[in-house]
Amino acid sequence: MNEVQKAKRKFLQTKEWKEFRQKMRIKCGGLDYITGHKLRKGYQVHHRNLDETKYAELDENNFICCNNLTHKVIHWLYTYYKKDPAIIDRLKAEMEKTVAINKSDF
Repeated sequence: MNEVQKAKRKFLQTKEWKEFRQKMRIKCGGLDYITGHKLRKGYQVHHRNLDETKYAELDENNFICCNNLTHKVIHWLYTYYKKDPAIIDRLKAEMEKTVAINKSDF
């Protein structure tokens, strides 16, 4: 673990972060920002600003609450989206085709 990772881990243990995390949970109504489902134990407060030097800047507009899987999907998609924003269009088209084929399930 490098020094930046150690600092991030230490920051997540502070009272400031824990209070901010709770404030964000209340702000989002206890729901995952992407899926709209209830936040589960161990939910994530996703940093939209990925600059590690700004990790402790707690601007509410730079965060969303989401469940663990949603958080992983956001970061996974981001790695591709940076290089090819059209991935979102292809993903949406694929979801629409899948829904059409399985429309009896909806």
